[in-house]
Amino acid sequence: MVWLTNSTSTGSSSSSASLFSLDEDDRSSILVYRYRSGSKALEVSSQHQLCQELDEEPEILPYLRVTKKPIPRGNSRLEVHAEDLMNPQDLQKFGEKPTLKASLANVGLPSTAYWKRLLFNSFPELYIVSKAISPSNSANNSPTESQVVTPAHTFPVHTAHALQDPQANS
Repeated sequence: MVWLTNSTSTGSSSSSASLFSLDEDDRSSILVYRYRSGSKALEVSSQHQLCQELDEEPEILPYLRVTKKPIPRGNSRLEVHAEDLMNPQDLQKFGEKPTLKASLANVGLPSTAYWKRLLFNSFPELYIVSKAISPSNSANNSPTESQVVTPAHTFPVHTAHALQDPQANS
């Protein structure tokens, strides 16, 4: 897995190209997986098209993440783990957590992509587009009430149990 971050290229006019180290002039075919987008299959696209799509909504660009995962030659399916969506800082910080190895998706390669990968070594990587959420900021995104667990929230006292209050069944 490779995390794409700020690019050092100076000629980029695309904000997504500079943010995710994409080559906006590269029109060769790539495989794109959009995590939690509702898409049922991998998309065959190009870095140029991906940059255009990401730049269409610049207000959500800071909340997105683009990572790359190598596709082993000969595999017709690829398993995407939680660690494949994380940036290097979070991966280093939370790398020992067992949930990072959890499978998020098992995606099948389109048959043309599979054969091109097998015969011509095309499609070396899967580009994963996802929302930028990490374990370090997830506590800040949830409501305060859900972060605090108290016995009053777990066992409400205002409801009487049927065995404790005979009037509760009537």
